[in-house]
Amino acid sequence: MHETLKRLVRAGAVAAAMTLPAAALADGNAGLKAYQAGDYETAFREFLPLAEAGQASAQAAIGQMYLSGQGVAVDPAQAALWLERAAEGGNARARYQIGNMYAAGYGVAADEMKASYYLLRAASQNMAEAQLAMAQRFYHGQGVPKDLVQSFLYAALGARQGNQDALAIANTVGAELTPEEQARASALVNAWQPSRN
Repeated sequence: MHETLKRLVRAGAVAAAMTLPAAALADGNAGLKAYQAGDYETAFREFLPLAEAGQASAQAAIGQMYLSGQGVAVDPAQAALWLERAAEGGNARARYQIGNMYAAGYGVAADEMKASYYLLRAASQNMAEAQLAMAQRFYHGQGVPKDLVQSFLYAALGARQGNQDALAIANTVGAELTPEEQARASALVNAWQPSRN
């Protein structure tokens, strides 16, 4: 299972890197222009000083580039280092990615509690993929206590954004809830607000 998860992390890195310009440094700097032109080595050199200065979007960009091998050799440990910095700086995509890396033990030692910590923070920022991941984690008790109400909450939130896998989990979990739990879960879904951090 961990090998499958590692493959998914690497595939997610490529997908995230393909969306990097939308997520990183939308201020029109030279790094973004180089990235958009496919000049990844220049983009990396431009992003690095910003990342070192603590800019979370630049840290996320550097982490994604290390994961996907754009402009640098693939280096999961360096990717994890930069993604964790970006995650601590509030970057939702980085929180999702580092959470998956902790779940897979890819670039970091496997740690279900840290995986849940970062995935929950990304889910709280209204990231549908992280909401799906947390729905699954609460359902199975991975890195968090098993909690069907919380599982339903995060599945419903992901489904609300059109995530079909989250919808399937919401339907499955919803059928397992008692009427009391259903009422509590519905109230949580209706009251939920995304976090900025």
